[in-house]
Amino acid sequence: AAEQLNCCLFVHPWDMQLDGRMSKYWFPWLIGMPAETTMAICSMIMGGIFEKFPKLKVCFAHGGGAFPYTVGRISHGFNVRPDLCAVDNKVDPRKYLRSFYTDSLVHDSGALRLLTSVIGEVS
Repeated sequence: AAEQLNCCLFVHPWDMQLDGRMSKYWFPWLIGMPAETTMAICSMIMGGIFEKFPKLKVCFAHGGGAFPYTVGRISHGFNVRPDLCAVDNKVDPRKYLRSFYTDSLVHDSGALRLLTSVIGEVS
């Protein structure tokens, strides 16, 4: 429905791990949220969502989590272990770098430069 209505979906993490090692130092928010955002992006890519809905507009919170900084690792894993990663979608994750949006809430000018060089810039 969102694609047909030309709506943009905003994906914000929430279901972070709160116990164990994550229970101290505000780690659910500092580490958990970026990890959950990265997982959401990878799940949509590897699950074939962007192939099934090519005009779907999605914006991920917090600069896409760790995805812009780990896309090389993610792509490498996808290509060397297709038996584990390319199960539902055979397209390399790098193909989708300009297929979705992120916000720019990264709190660091260097991170913002890397984000825009990897994901792109919309004015």
